[in-house]
Amino acid sequence: MSAFMTMTKINCKMLLRNIGFLLCLVLLPIGASALHMIQTSSGYVTDDQLSEIIELDSFDNAVLMDAKNVAVVFVDAAKDEFSDILLHSLTKEEWCTVIRYKSEPLSVEQLKELVQDTYDRSLMAAVVYLPEDFSAKLMNGQSPELIILNGEKDGRFDLLKAKINANLSVLAGCASSSESQSQVVSMAKNAFDKMPAVKSIVTGDETALSPEQTDHLRSTGYALAVLSLAFALTGCFVANLVVTESDNKSLLRIEMSGMTMLKYIASKALTAVIVTALQTAVTAAATAAFVGTDVGIPFGSYLLLVGMMGLIYNLLSLVFGIFFKNTTFTVYASFGIWVFANLISAVYFDFVKLPDWWQKLSLIAPQKWVLITAESLMKGESSAYPNFFLVSAAFLLVLLTAGYIGAQLSDGTQKE
Repeated sequence: MSAFMTMTKINCKMLLRNIGFLLCLVLLPIGASALHMIQTSSGYVTDDQLSEIIELDSFDNAVLMDAKNVAVVFVDAAKDEFSDILLHSLTKEEWCTVIRYKSEPLSVEQLKELVQDTYDRSLMAAVVYLPEDFSAKLMNGQSPELIILNGEKDGRFDLLKAKINANLSVLAGCASSSESQSQVVSMAKNAFDKMPAVKSIVTGDETALSPEQTDHLRSTGYALAVLSLAFALTGCFVANLVVTESDNKSLLRIEMSGMTMLKYIASKALTAVIVTALQTAVTAAATAAFVGTDVGIPFGSYLLLVGMMGLIYNLLSLVFGIFFKNTTFTVYASFGIWVFANLISAVYFDFVKLPDWWQKLSLIAPQKWVLITAESLMKGESSAYPNFFLVSAAFLLVLLTAGYIGAQLSDGTQKE
């Protein structure tokens, strides 16, 4: 055990004397922690706004408007009392968030073009277009041609359509009873006030993230992209120790001193653990300095997830060093894996809806499991920790086994 600890201490001292290692150890985690300051959501919905019409000055602000209620955006080309009364009739529903964007008259193609980009990164359930002749047709006893586009999949979409049609029928009935538009509006208002409101109805995901939580999760993804690089690079410095010892025929001399190959691998793994702990500590200090401890989940849990991901990337680089016995190849391989893992885990563009095969493939990336676990913690799911630690244990078991096999092969080569 004395030789084991002596080798670990020597490894740590050699690393701390390397300027490049210190830069990766400190600067990259600091830069990654600064990414937590990025805020991407706009147009937060407060409790007071749920009973009001939320007015938009730009359709882009319809992104992430509401997480739990049915967020419906009315593109209002009518802009008159009739459209006002229809929208206000929906604000009393506890399950519906009413958002309005006043627009010039649009064709179906123009409407789809307007909403297409926002659809891909929005929680809106539907977009309803009110034509410019909305009130005129109602007063003439005709049915206005509303355009309803389905957005985010929501089991309450049919309820929304039914409610809009029902309120339109009430408005049309009032219009048929009077020729005065102001009197029609007054009659419709009284009718809507007497109608009972539908209580909150939840289907599907009952624990959707709030906009603030979505911001935290997204900025965490950006931070993980840089942190994973930091851990992979410091792992390359640990791997360089193995490469140097292999070039100097040190593995044979180490074995002759009485240290087994298992202890040798354990020593390098312990060095990786120490390096990971140091980087995680730097990350903790930098994150606390930039944004405090509010990262959407308990700060200790965040550091635990980051540290486990870091250990996986450190050991991955170490295994590459053991197999390649070349520092340059190790860096290339580690960097390539980092680029691939960040790409498939969608830490850069999580707001884009990816195909199912991509989602499944992303599960081989450690940072994807960190994001999944962080989201589960935000939702209060009890399975968050067991699933993460089970997957992490599988990663570590594969890497340690591969490292041991690689060291044995290297040892056999040196003896020959």
